[in-house]
Amino acid sequence: MPLQTTEAIVIGGHNLGEADRIIPFLTRRLGKIRAVAKGARRVRSRYGGTLELFTLGQLVFFESPNRTLHKINEFSVVEPFAGLKADLGRLSHGAYLVELAGASIEEGESNEEIFLLLRDALTLLVAHDEPRLLRSFEIRLLRIVGYLLELYRCLVCRSVPGPGTQPAISPTRGGLVCSHCLSRAPDGLPVTVESLGFLRSALHGGLDQTLVAPLAHPHTDNLQEVLRVCVTHFFGKRLRSVAFLSLVE
Repeated sequence: MPLQTTEAIVIGGHNLGEADRIIPFLTRRLGKIRAVAKGARRVRSRYGGTLELFTLGQLVFFESPNRTLHKINEFSVVEPFAGLKADLGRLSHGAYLVELAGASIEEGESNEEIFLLLRDALTLLVAHDEPRLLRSFEIRLLRIVGYLLELYRCLVCRSVPGPGTQPAISPTRGGLVCSHCLSRAPDGLPVTVESLGFLRSALHGGLDQTLVAPLAHPHTDNLQEVLRVCVTHFFGKRLRSVAFLSLVE
């Protein structure tokens, strides 16, 4: 059993037997993995509360060859993100971010960019419980996994939608459809000019830059509807945390 060390974020967990827990991690070097924390549920467990959701730490584990379930040797906390657990809004948004990141990658598939995106988003979420952060995370994650929406030209006629028009985003076509071509994209969702501008800018610079420019409430709602449909289309299912979000938003 080779020993592996990597930076990791706890993205879930469930009980195993009477005293153990299985913990899924999103790691910086090795992608998504699952590992057993032996005796984690005992009163005097050496893990204490270190394996809670969102926790960022240094993971040392025994890699089981030809198996998808490994064994935790040590997990040293770097950042517990305690602020995400003390507030229901941040808790629900953080749960959505980790589930979305986890769903975007297969076990054992390395993708440092997704890890860094999640780490930065959780860091910002502690201080800014802001819908724009979630929307920026979604559009960036879609780009990383190969579902980059076309946001500049109509995918049917290749024209650039002009001022005063009402373009739409079609998940099946993969992006923008002008008002003249909507009949050829029945799944098209209207997108406001302000929302479109946000989507374009969110693909450039850091996550924190999307929190600078104000965006009025109607446009944040429009963005949420458009991106939720795109995310559901890409992943082929509705994430469980979306139901939790609907209860607190």
